[in-house]
Amino acid sequence: MDFSIPSELDMFVDSVRQFREKELMPLEHQFLLDGKFSSEQRTELEERARRQGFWALDVPEEYGGQGMGTLATCLVAEELYKHPAMFDFGGSPEPVLYEGTEQQKQKYLYPVIEEGKRSCYAFTEPGTGSDFARITTTAVSKGDEWVINGTKIFISEADRADFCILFASTDPAAGGRGITCFLVDKDTPGFELSRPIPTMGDNWEPHELSFRDCVVPDSARLGEVGGGWSLASEQLTHGRLRIAAYQLGIAQRCIDLATDWAKQRVTWGKPIATRQAVQFMLADSVVELDAARMLVYRAAWMADEGRPIRNEAFMAKLYATEMAQRVTDRCLQIFGGLGYSRELPIQSFYRQVRVWRIGHGTAEIHRWMIARNLLGLSSRD
Repeated sequence: MDFSIPSELDMFVDSVRQFREKELMPLEHQFLLDGKFSSEQRTELEERARRQGFWALDVPEEYGGQGMGTLATCLVAEELYKHPAMFDFGGSPEPVLYEGTEQQKQKYLYPVIEEGKRSCYAFTEPGTGSDFARITTTAVSKGDEWVINGTKIFISEADRADFCILFASTDPAAGGRGITCFLVDKDTPGFELSRPIPTMGDNWEPHELSFRDCVVPDSARLGEVGGGWSLASEQLTHGRLRIAAYQLGIAQRCIDLATDWAKQRVTWGKPIATRQAVQFMLADSVVELDAARMLVYRAAWMADEGRPIRNEAFMAKLYATEMAQRVTDRCLQIFGGLGYSRELPIQSFYRQVRVWRIGHGTAEIHRWMIARNLLGLSSRD
């Protein structure tokens, strides 16, 4: 395997760095005080990015995008997440939308790419996360319509979304094999954002969604009846790798800050960079970051080669998220009380990375799946 980054991609990532430094960094201090960007700020930043050519990066060229591939999008995510706002470029649809009919693509896929429409996707419920067989939100067939009832929770971007990618049970007796995917417009009667859910992390306020006798036409069904699991698996694999890439940027920024501080901060007449305890914390951090980077880059390279990466995405996300938790903790410790303050982004990163060990499957689920794949066990074992 050749992990070298093409020179043209290096140049593109450098232009992303310039965007981050020019457009995002001047807003960092206020972001740290407020703990978020407003929806209007994000929209304006996305439009500025679009004018500079940062739009629909991973969208295949036949759909009007730049077709940059998985490795490129991971490198871009790594660079952008050196800022604590968790900012992403727009115009990139969720992968499941490519599986729609031509009518669905016209209504949902192309508007995301061309107009900046947004989606949220809803798996998690109050009583289940990774266990698809326990989904209790139902979609009951009534002629050429479906009646949806249930509750979803911890749904990101729901307040900014134009439509929801919803997974519901159409055959409760079939468990995970009875899950079907639907595209539900936000203004559909019976679909409601019940409440925001305050969290410990900056800029992440997920929502609870309620569906009460929410009627959608059969044309809103994405894929086959009972085919939701295969769509969800693809969606989750894509998301896990991106989450892993986020951690690389977070860890790198924290290490850079802590390294500079260690050279400046003097105790008992010497910079703390001369203290072995600090040196070991920095050394462990850069080694773990490089190991995580190789896992992410390898999985991204494999994806660009058209190879399956489900297990590789499990490993990359598991290691990268736990790495970022350790690195942010060490770097905050190097700064001492200053690291705990909102004067610096480390405390924000420290709180943010905690959710990634939970979202898109917990670290424990990932270990279980990796072990199952290693041992050749089925889901019944």
